[in-house]
Amino acid sequence: MKVAKSFADILRDWELLLEAANDNEEPLAPAAPVRAALAEKLAQVRAFKARQDSHGATRQQMTQELSGLIHDGRELARRLRGLTKGLLGTRTERLVQFNVAPIRPRTRSRRTAPPSDTSPPGDTAAKVDRKSAAGE
Repeated sequence: MKVAKSFADILRDWELLLEAANDNEEPLAPAAPVRAALAEKLAQVRAFKARQDSHGATRQQMTQELSGLIHDGRELARRLRGLTKGLLGTRTERLVQFNVAPIRPRTRSRRTAPPSDTSPPGDTAAKVDRKSAAGE
């Protein structure tokens, strides 16, 4: 699946992941601590972004701290996705809700018949070639 890179995409990805985890709260009960940690990290990131936007002078420091928080949050999101995959199973289509690709059966490709050397009946070029091959 696609990796979010922009700040807005990262936050939206985490929000959707938490919503999906909340929708499937019962089967994902063992993942509750990671889900809570990601929700807390999301709140911290939002608070830091608000502070970053309001403080022009300390912007670089805030950017570095924000990058560290995002790094930690990505790790927590990865762990939550991994736990989800382990708890729900690797083949369930419910994984799509968590932005995880389930394992799907592979489809077999059909083999095409090899082209035959017979030409259509109205093909005069093939008739000429056959005559020259016969020695006429």
